[in-house]
Amino acid sequence: MGRGRVVLAGVVVLAVALAASAFVHNSPGNRVAHAVLHFECFLSASDEPGGTVALGDSITAGSHVGVFPIGVDDSYIDVLGCREDSPVTYSGNFGVGGERSDEILARVPEALDPRPATVLVLAGTNDVRQGRTEGTIGNLTRMAEEIEAGGATPVFATLPPSDEFPEETAALNERLQAWADEQGVELLDFWTPLADADGTFADGMSDDGTHPSAEGTEVLADVVADALG
Repeated sequence: MGRGRVVLAGVVVLAVALAASAFVHNSPGNRVAHAVLHFECFLSASDEPGGTVALGDSITAGSHVGVFPIGVDDSYIDVLGCREDSPVTYSGNFGVGGERSDEILARVPEALDPRPATVLVLAGTNDVRQGRTEGTIGNLTRMAEEIEAGGATPVFATLPPSDEFPEETAALNERLQAWADEQGVELLDFWTPLADADGTFADGMSDDGTHPSAEGTEVLADVVADALG
């Protein structure tokens, strides 16, 4: 799986993290610092074909720092890749914070570079946040087509809850379910195990109302493991 606790890499990352206090919030420096403070393992992507990659926005990216390939505890794909009993071979985290589904669509070729067997896709949260969901289904359809044309299997997921946009998120999830049923694509349920009755995050499942907490991330990793295992 290309997994190991690499001491030298840890020293390098720690040195960078110590300088991170000079950076503004959510800067690359602070992402490195967060990764050092909250890592579960040093996770290097496998260079063998046939693994699993994840494509999405900040919920997928977590505090993953691509330059050092670190897996930390706030990205479901990194958590899953770090598990000793993981059913997947980790081949890369292609999450980028703040991206809408059209922007994620543009990066499908990047996610196919490692020649994965499976591409996990989580897209649409920022479409909801920006009030631009009219094109979301079309973008997901094109993602599915491009991923399949690239020789991989796309696996999509419903959006996690949102404390700020619960009704809008639930409405898009209903459309996603109808689309998946019609198209015959696999759609994992990232909503139900994290959601309260009012559509917001259940207690302990999020620290900011948008992103899953460490506990919520473990739940999402379990959902993926159950589906792919």
